[in-house]
Amino acid sequence: MRGHRLKAGARARLDIDGETYLVARIASALFVVGMYVVWLRSTLAVRDSQVYFWGMVLWVVAAGLTVLLSLTGARRNAKRTLLATLPFDLPALAMLVASTWQFQDPFYAFYVGLAAVYATVFKRIRAWMYAGLFVASYLAAHLTVFHWTLAFGAYGFVVVKAATILLLGWSMSVVMEQQVERQESLESRSREVVDLNRQLERSVAELQAISEISEVIHSTLDFDSVGPLVIDILQKVINIPAARIFVIDKATQQTLFSASKGLLGEGTYTYSGSALIAEAGLGQDEHFSCIELLDDNDMLVVFCADVRHIDALEPDDRMVLSAVSSELVVAVENSRLYKLTKRLSITDELTDLYNYRYLQQRLDDEIGRARRYSKTLSFLMLDIDDFKAINDTHGHRVGDAVLGELAQVLKTTVREVDMVARYGGEEFSVLLPETDAAGAFIVAEKIREAVALHEFPDEDGERTVRATVSIGLANFPVHAEDKESLLRAADDAVYQAKTIGKDRVRAPHIRMTRPGRPTAATTSPEGEFVS
Repeated sequence: MRGHRLKAGARARLDIDGETYLVARIASALFVVGMYVVWLRSTLAVRDSQVYFWGMVLWVVAAGLTVLLSLTGARRNAKRTLLATLPFDLPALAMLVASTWQFQDPFYAFYVGLAAVYATVFKRIRAWMYAGLFVASYLAAHLTVFHWTLAFGAYGFVVVKAATILLLGWSMSVVMEQQVERQESLESRSREVVDLNRQLERSVAELQAISEISEVIHSTLDFDSVGPLVIDILQKVINIPAARIFVIDKATQQTLFSASKGLLGEGTYTYSGSALIAEAGLGQDEHFSCIELLDDNDMLVVFCADVRHIDALEPDDRMVLSAVSSELVVAVENSRLYKLTKRLSITDELTDLYNYRYLQQRLDDEIGRARRYSKTLSFLMLDIDDFKAINDTHGHRVGDAVLGELAQVLKTTVREVDMVARYGGEEFSVLLPETDAAGAFIVAEKIREAVALHEFPDEDGERTVRATVSIGLANFPVHAEDKESLLRAADDAVYQAKTIGKDRVRAPHIRMTRPGRPTAATTSPEGEFVS
């Protein structure tokens, strides 16, 4: 079927030019009429003049029919025009030739021209048939005027001229067939080149998209924000208006990474078994579908979109998605390792609290913010009373358990905006942003009571171990003007609490910088100021 269309297209382009043929028909009609009016009407015998006249009429009718068909748009189909005028052309030429035989066959050229035209337009077999009709018309015209007594050579000359018409039609049809085949071959190669160029352009676009996505997702270790950009780049290649891509932890069935755009951008998505990812309420919607792009040992990459677009994905599209999936898996793993490393760098391994290094950083930030906006902050330093005795009596494993549970008690006692950190050893600290000394004292007392009432596990797992804490309280800017003085004030307060009896809260001693203006205060657990 495709070959037939190619051949028809090539033949159409090799057809005669409609305008040229129209002009030739009109010119030939004017020639025939002009010959009759100017010369032949007075030169021919009566009988020949009548034959010529009717031949002229038929030829003019054929020319008029050609003009009419051209005005109706049929001139674009040369076959239709030629077949419509053929019944007029054959007798018209025969009459013209029969009436002018004595003038050395002036209309023979008309036969040759029409035979060439038909050979150009029609295929080889039909071209021979029409050439044969013209030969029959030509021979019939001469047979009606030749006398049997004429020399055999005269008849032979006419037959040779008739054979020339047939030979011309055959040779023209052969040439045209060859040109059609050559044209088909050239067009086929041209299409192949176009297809190859298109495939090459698509491959380049796919490689460029993969390169851009790789650059984007590897440009940052915390790449959650680049998800929409990944989808944008993918859409340039696979042309899907709404899509979502997931990276899922197969063990926990948690979504580690997701990027979306369009109708699939909202909603809650979960992973079901080893099959697909589905949105709550969307799993029953037949308009959406998901496919697994990559099933790694630990992670699964799933791509969701409209069912029609999923079904229309080409192998090249799936290859691009698979390549992107591999990059996403590597990037997600790197991001997880980065986040873990970052968390471990600021977290105490035993208590899962922030460590001393991060505490120093947060103190700098909070003091700077408090100074900039004229705010206040308080700092608590905690020390476990007689912790060495716990280690000596129950062992270091119990001591570590006490430290771990004490950290959890502290975290559940303070606000979310407060920061609990392990200062070192059995010492802990609590940073209380925007909290004055009185508020900090209330928090410290709450912590002290919670620890005193808590029972810690012993070496047998029984909760028989008790512990208390001494807490030192310091406030910025009441007790200190910078980080170093704040830490020193809190540490001195802890020392005072331990010195006077442990299991209590203390603040620094009052110091006077100007008459009547205190810069520090010490409070007892009952809230009294102590110097």
